[in-house]
This record gives sequence, structure tokens and C-alpha cells, in this order.
Amino acid sequence: MKLTILGSGTSHGVPMIGCSCATCLSADPRDNRTNASLLIEARGRNILIDCGRDFRQQALRHRLDRVDYLLLTHTHFDHVAGIDDLRVFNRHAAPIPLFGNPAHLNYLKTYIYHYLFDPEIQRGGGVTELDLVAVNERFLLEGFLFETLPAYHGEIEVFGYKFGGCAYLSDVSYVPKPTLQKLYNLDLLILGALRHTPHPTHFTLAEALELAAEVKPRRVYFTHLCHDVLHAEVESGFLEPGSPYFTPLVAHLAFDGLSLEI
Repeated sequence: MKLTILGSGTSHGVPMIGCSCATCLSADPRDNRTNASLLIEARGRNILIDCGRDFRQQALRHRLDRVDYLLLTHTHFDHVAGIDDLRVFNRHAAPIPLFGNPAHLNYLKTYIYHYLFDPEIQRGGGVTELDLVAVNERFLLEGFLFETLPAYHGEIEVFGYKFGGCAYLSDVSYVPKPTLQKLYNLDLLILGALRHTPHPTHFTLAEALELAAEVKPRRVYFTHLCHDVLHAEVESGFLEPGSPYFTPLVAHLAFDGLSLEI
């Protein structure tokens, strides 16, 4: 199973419009971040977690030629705005199964992409064909077991996903105990860590490190990073005793295009 971080950034992306901070002006390509998304390649199929407004750019950059399944964490625009671009992949999968929390799927169908499901609306140049699949706990994809990881993004319940010794949780500020128990001793944890200073709906980098220290994955990568986080500076801090981010864990910042094997 191969994982690719299609996007490691927030809703604003990095560089952020109108900003001249060190990260937004950085020449390090790892500081260029599009909306958070993960591609899972397994047994000749492509499984996508989230599909934000930068998806078209991500798909072109990685020469993506198929999407067979989409897993949704929640319905914020930076995680669903690229769904219309999935229509080009209906030649391989028509409709494309979209898995998610039942309430999220209902909201997506009713308020965001109602035209995809309304038979009275003219189809014109075509629309994405989706098969909404509500999931609560476990489901199989291509022979792999996936488990949902309910957590909280502020007051909103979101889903993370666990599969093949890996867990992915992007937008999270609180992980309830039943989900936390599923995160122990993973081979790989990909966890959201927005910035250095507190935020009402996201872990800070220090809070994400604290959770990682509790569950002890063999590798941890932090994603959904805003422009407050300068890649090279934080990466070096993971290794430097005395740094607020020093950790004995194998810890890294994710970046767009990062490829991982599990």
C-alpha cells in the first residue's frame, strides 16, 4: 500500500493570499501547501481521503488517472470543493462510492452538491456520479479493513480513518477515548497540527505531539499546516534537545507530494 500526501495545508493554503511572512515567501517547496488530502494506492485502485478545492491542481501534478473510492472526513469546503472534478474519473467507476458519516453525507447531498442528485436539473456537460455509502465503524475496500475514527473539530464530529496499520486524522481538536484506544502502536500516524498558538478547532503542534507521545506510533507525520509553520525550522526542532518540539519519536512534517509505504 502506497500513500501520497496530495495536500498538507489548511483552507487558506500556503502561501496565503496577501501574506509576506517567512513561510509564505519561503523558497523551500515543502512550504507550499494545498488543501489537506491523502491518496491511498492499493491493489491497482486509488482511494482518496477528502477532495478539496485544490484537487484539480493535485490531480494534474500527480498525473492521477483514476479515483475509485472517496472517503470523507467532514463537509468543510476545503475538504469537499473538488468533488465536481471527480466526474472525469467516472469512466472507471460510475458511480464513485463516497464513504462517510451519515450526517455528513446527508448535508453534502442536501446543501452542497444537491445538483448531483436532483433528477430535475439539466446535466449539460456531465456531473460527478456518486454512490453515497454511510459508514459507522468498519468496512472493507479492496480486501483492506478500514475503521472510522470519530473525533472532534471544535464542536463538530469528524471522521478519521484507520487502515493497514495507519491512521489519518486531519482536522481535530479532541480525540475521545474510544478513538484514542485505536491509535496505540501504529506503524504510521498522520495527524493534523495547525500551528504553534492555540486554536479552537485544531490541535497545535505541541498538542499533536502530546497525543503522539501517548500512543507511540513508529512514525508520525503532521499535516493540515498553516503558514505559521516553517518546515525546515520545525523539522530541526524535532531533533534538538531543548527545542519545544524535541521528541524521541520518529516525527516529521508532511508536505505536498510526500510518498510513504506501509
